[in-house]
Amino acid sequence: MKKLLIVGLPFFPHKYQYLLDSYKDIDVNAKVLLNADRNNNDSSINEEFYYAGTNKFKRVYTYLTVLYKFRPKNIDCYDYSILSIFYILVARLLGINVRFWLIGGELVGDKQDANNNSLFLRFIINAKMHLSRLCLVFANTIYAKEHHHIRTIKDINPKLLDKIEKIYNCVPVSEINPALVNKERKSFLYANAVIEGRHVMSLVQALADLRDNHVDYSAAIYGFNSISNNVYAPRGTPYSEKTLELYNELKLNDFVDVYGFVKNIKDIMKYYKFFILPADVILANYALLEAMSFGLVPIIYPGDGYEVIIEDGVNGIVATDFDLAKAMMRALSLSQTEYVKMSDAAHRKIKKDFSLDLWKEKLSKHLY
Repeated sequence: MKKLLIVGLPFFPHKYQYLLDSYKDIDVNAKVLLNADRNNNDSSINEEFYYAGTNKFKRVYTYLTVLYKFRPKNIDCYDYSILSIFYILVARLLGINVRFWLIGGELVGDKQDANNNSLFLRFIINAKMHLSRLCLVFANTIYAKEHHHIRTIKDINPKLLDKIEKIYNCVPVSEINPALVNKERKSFLYANAVIEGRHVMSLVQALADLRDNHVDYSAAIYGFNSISNNVYAPRGTPYSEKTLELYNELKLNDFVDVYGFVKNIKDIMKYYKFFILPADVILANYALLEAMSFGLVPIIYPGDGYEVIIEDGVNGIVATDFDLAKAMMRALSLSQTEYVKMSDAAHRKIKKDFSLDLWKEKLSKHLY
């Protein structure tokens, strides 16, 4: 059985459980070295996990210890940490095959996830960008999940394109569209981190515009760090706080419910008809894929890679003019027949192009 150690993850939400389940199915012994402290109240704790804590020196020691004890032939390094270059260099020196997984905008020094705007933090983000670019050179394979990753790597060094394995996120999909079972549902759901690149302030303003035009709807926004977050590492806290301030200023509480993060958003999705993602990057947002697998009709901005997932008027609504209020009005005006047709198309799209069976094929590559 092939052995794989996953490193770099600062948390383990349910979406990564898909990953472990997939590795079991393809007969890979995968373990996770989590950059977090052990939570003895967490029912997910099992033999698949090692815990490196939050101290960087402890992470270094634990990584070396786990390499010695587990002796993996393969490392999957997720680029959340400034220690990615350390994980990769040590593994390569020991003759271990390394697959480097890009996360978001780390190759361009993206600051939208930052929790403050200090000079020191800007320095760290810039340093992280250069270290991530160095990781590209030393990794055996680069797993790119977003279109802009490939464009950026081409600009950095076209020779690195030969190392890329393009892989989109995938989710479990039921045979029957779940939306057809639960017909009494609320209108709009946003369920992602409230960060600048997802333009949640525009969504809040659009919801206020609908209310001011006496449109009847119900909505919820999940993902405010400033309310609660015991699922992910905090991201983009200043933007989250500003967005919540706008929500309160516009007095939307009678129309829109707001929440922090929840551990299993799938339990919430089945109560809504439309999933909203006004983001700069659409391909392939986990929550979007999950929502469509449940038959929710997406309403999106034409962000990066959107055309791979959503065709306007067929399996979703694209606000090509970035007028979110108009797109939501269009959604509410759909007849039941039109909605069911679009919902079915959304479900089929995920089943056809973003199911776990396709993912397993990609995961099984470049392993020794």
